[in-house]
Amino acid sequence: MAIGADYLEQTLLPMSANPSEYGRTVMSRRLLMCNVMLGLLLGLSPMATVASTDLVFAGGHIYTADPANPRADAVVVRNGEIIHVGSMNDASAIATSDANWIDISGKMLLPGFHDAHVHTRLGGRSLTGCDVTSAGSLDQLSQMLRLCFSTSEKPWLVAEGLNLGFFGPAGPMSPWIDALSTTKPVLLRASDGHSVSINSMAMRVAGITAKTLTPVSGVIERDSDGSPTGTLRESAMDLVERHVPAESFAERREMMQIAVQEMNRFGITSAFDAWVGREDIDVYRDLDRGGALTVRIRAALAYGHGALFTLDSPQEYERLVSDGAQLATENFKLGAVKLFIDGVLEGETAALVSPYLSEKGGRGDLTYTQAELNSIVIDLSKRGVQVYTHAVGDGGVRSILDAFEAAQTAFGKSDLRNQISHLQLIHPDDYSRFSELGVVANFQALWALPDEWIMNLNLPIVGMERVQRMYPIASLSRAGATIVGGSDWNVSSLNPLEAIEVGLLRQDWTKNDRLPDGATDQIDTLNPDERVDLDTMLRAYTVNAAWAMHQDTITGSLMRGKRADLVVLSKDLFAVPPQKISTVFVERTYMNGNLVYESGAVTD
Repeated sequence: MAIGADYLEQTLLPMSANPSEYGRTVMSRRLLMCNVMLGLLLGLSPMATVASTDLVFAGGHIYTADPANPRADAVVVRNGEIIHVGSMNDASAIATSDANWIDISGKMLLPGFHDAHVHTRLGGRSLTGCDVTSAGSLDQLSQMLRLCFSTSEKPWLVAEGLNLGFFGPAGPMSPWIDALSTTKPVLLRASDGHSVSINSMAMRVAGITAKTLTPVSGVIERDSDGSPTGTLRESAMDLVERHVPAESFAERREMMQIAVQEMNRFGITSAFDAWVGREDIDVYRDLDRGGALTVRIRAALAYGHGALFTLDSPQEYERLVSDGAQLATENFKLGAVKLFIDGVLEGETAALVSPYLSEKGGRGDLTYTQAELNSIVIDLSKRGVQVYTHAVGDGGVRSILDAFEAAQTAFGKSDLRNQISHLQLIHPDDYSRFSELGVVANFQALWALPDEWIMNLNLPIVGMERVQRMYPIASLSRAGATIVGGSDWNVSSLNPLEAIEVGLLRQDWTKNDRLPDGATDQIDTLNPDERVDLDTMLRAYTVNAAWAMHQDTITGSLMRGKRADLVVLSKDLFAVPPQKISTVFVERTYMNGNLVYESGAVTD
C-alpha cells in the first residue's frame, strides 16, 4: 500500500488543527509522517546501533519511580543500561570524558511510559486510513466521512472512530449512512470497538435481512418490524466484517511500524497489545528482526474457543499457547491470553449486578457461564499463563474475580499478575478483592469524564448513582490494588499525558465550558472523590505497568542495572497546573539509550 504525505494529512487531519485534540496539528502530523516515510524508504533502523558514548541527563526534575531513591540530580547511561542514578558529583566521576551531557533544565526526565492496553494494528490502521475520532459534532463527522470517501478507490468505504454519542441508543440508521454512498458498501467502526454501522449495500453484501438470526453474544439493532437498522454489536459484527477485504502482510507491517513510531512520539517504550492473532505475531517478529520494533511488546493471545471475535482455530490457539516462549524475540513476548467477560454499557451488553433502567431492562450478557469461566481460568493458571480480561460492568467484574478466586483456591496464590481492563463499574463490595487476589486494575483513565458516551448513552440506562461510581480509581488504590494505565488505542487517544490529567481532575480536558445553558442532570466532574494524585498516575504508567507486564526487573523505574528506556518532557509535570498537563509534550524518547523519537520543538 503506497502512502503519500498529502493523503495522510488529508485523511488524518481533515477538520482539526487544534493542538489540544490528540496532538494532531498539521505540522506535527507532517513531521511524523515524513519521518515514518523516510525510515521506510531508506530502511533506517533506530535500533540498529547502540550508543557507544555515555549519556548523562542532568539539570531538571528527574522522576525515578523508585521509592527508595525518588529524586536524583543526574542519570548516567552506558551501552543502553542505567549505571548511575544519584548526585551530579558521582555522575561526573562515573561518566567517561567524552560523555554526552544532556541539559534538561526546566524539563522532566522519567522512565519511558508503559501503555498497558493498546491495539497496535488497529492504531496503525486508524493512522493510515479514515479516522474520524476527532469529529466534534454530527455535522463535522459527516464532513470528515465525505472527504475521506471522496478520494478512496477501495471497494469498501471504511472509517474508524465513530462516536456513538452523536446518535441515539440504537446507533446510526442505514439511511444516514446511505447518504454517504449508495454505490459502495460503507462500514463505520465505533470508537469503542464493540459495534459497527453499515449502509444498505453493505447489508445486501453480507446478506443481513429481517430473517437473519442474531448470533450468540451479539446484537442486531432492528426497527419495530424486525428489519435491521444498520448497527451490529459484539459478535454480530462478524456478519459483515468477514466480507471486508483482508489486509496483506505488507499492509499490516506498514500499519504496525507506523503505530510503533506513534507510540514513541508519545513517550511510550513498552506496551501491552491486548488482542493478537497469528498475523500480528508474525509482523511483530518481523519488525523486531529488522530493528524497527522500538517498543517492548507483551501480547495477549485472542482466546480461540468460540469466544467473541475468534481469530484462530482451536488447534492454532493451542499451538500458540504451547509455543509462546519459542515465538518470543528480544522486544516481543507472547505471555498472556485475553478473555472477553462481557460487552459494553451503551449496547446494554455489559453485565450488571442490578438491572438496566431501559425499557428492555435485564442485566446484560456474560460471555461464559460461571462454571465455564472458572474452568478456563483454572486451565490457564495451571499452565502458568497470565489472564488478561475485558470487563466493563460490575457483574462482569464480579464474575472474573470469582474465577480468579476459584483458581487461587485450586492452586494457591500465584505470581501471574492477572489483569482486568476497563472497570467502568465495580460493585463496592468487590473493591478489596483486587488486592486479596493479586489482580491488577487496568484503567483507561481518559474515559473517567462526563463526555457524550457517559452523559448521552450511559446515564439514561444506568442512572446517576451508578454514573458517579464509574472508574473508581481512587477507591481501588485506597483498597490496595495495583493500578495501571492503558489507552485502549485506537479506541481513544494514545497520549498518556491526557489520561494522567483526567485521572487528576476527572473533567473533560477538551472543553472549558462543559455545561450548556439550562442543562439539567448534567455534571462537569465525574465523582471528584475518585480523583488521584500525580504520583499515582505516573506510577500507573511506569513502574506499576512494568510489573503487570512482567518486566519490572528491566524497566519501569530509573535504577542502576535497568534498561535506559527514558522520556524527556517539555515541562516538569509537578510544576504545572493539573489542567495544563495535557499541553506538555514529549521532547525525546529513548529505548536502550537510543534516541527513537525527537520533537521538532526541542530546545536545549
